[in-house]
Amino acid sequence: MIPPMTRSISLKQLLPPAVFTLWLLLAGLALVRTQASVTAQNDDNCVACHRRQKDNAGQVVTIFQTSTHGRAGIGCDRCHGGDPAQAEKAKAHAGHFIAKPDTAATLEMCGRCHRQPLEFFKGSRHVAARPNAARLDCVECHGVHAIGTASESFRWTQFCAGCHGLEYLPALPRPFQDMLALADDLSDGLHRLDRKGGAKPELIQRRKEIRHMISELVHQTDTKGGVERIPRILELGETLRQQIASVEKR
Repeated sequence: MIPPMTRSISLKQLLPPAVFTLWLLLAGLALVRTQASVTAQNDDNCVACHRRQKDNAGQVVTIFQTSTHGRAGIGCDRCHGGDPAQAEKAKAHAGHFIAKPDTAATLEMCGRCHRQPLEFFKGSRHVAARPNAARLDCVECHGVHAIGTASESFRWTQFCAGCHGLEYLPALPRPFQDMLALADDLSDGLHRLDRKGGAKPELIQRRKEIRHMISELVHQTDTKGGVERIPRILELGETLRQQIASVEKR
C-alpha cells in the first residue's frame, strides 16, 4: 500500500530537474502542434466556401474529404496554391493559384511529393515522344479529387484495356493482365472485409507493398523487366488473397 505522503508527491519532485524541464518542453510542443492543426482546419476557407456551392464544386469537397489526400490532412492549397486562410475569393485565389492545371503543371504538382513515380513516368512509354503531343498525366489514371477511393466496381483490367488492345496498341502481355486482375481481386477482398468491420492493418500494409511493386512496373512501362518480376508479385498476392479468404471464413 502506498503511504499517504507518497501519493501527494508531484511529478516535479519525482523527476530530476533536467528531465522535468525536458518533459515540460515536449508537452508544450505537443500542445502548440495540436493548436496549429486545429487552427489550420478552422482557417481552411477553401472547404468552407466550396461546400456552400450548389454546383459541382460542392460535390468536389465531399469527394476530396474521403480521398487518400483528404484523410491525410492535405489541404487544397498543397496542389492548387492560393491562401486558404482568406475568406474573400480574390484574395484566396491570389498568388500562385492554379484552378485547372494542364498536363505539364499536373506532372509538376504531383511530382512535388511523388518524386520517384514521376521520374519513372517521364522515362516511360506513356509520355509522348513528340513535344506538345497529347499524352497521359497522373490524373488520367489516378483521378483528381477521389484518389485512393475508387468504387468497388472499378477494374484495372478494364481500365487499362481501354487503350491497350484497341486500335494501334497491342494488348498487354498475359503476365501484366494477370497482375492487374490480382490487384482487382485484392481490392475486392479488402472491400468485403470493410463491410464486416474493417480489414486488419497488417493485411492493408501487405496490399500496399504489393501495389507499390506493381506501380514501379506500370510507371516505368517496364515490359521486359515486368515479365521477370511479376511472378514474385503474383506469389505474394496469392498468399495475401488466401489470408483475406481465411479472415472472411471466421
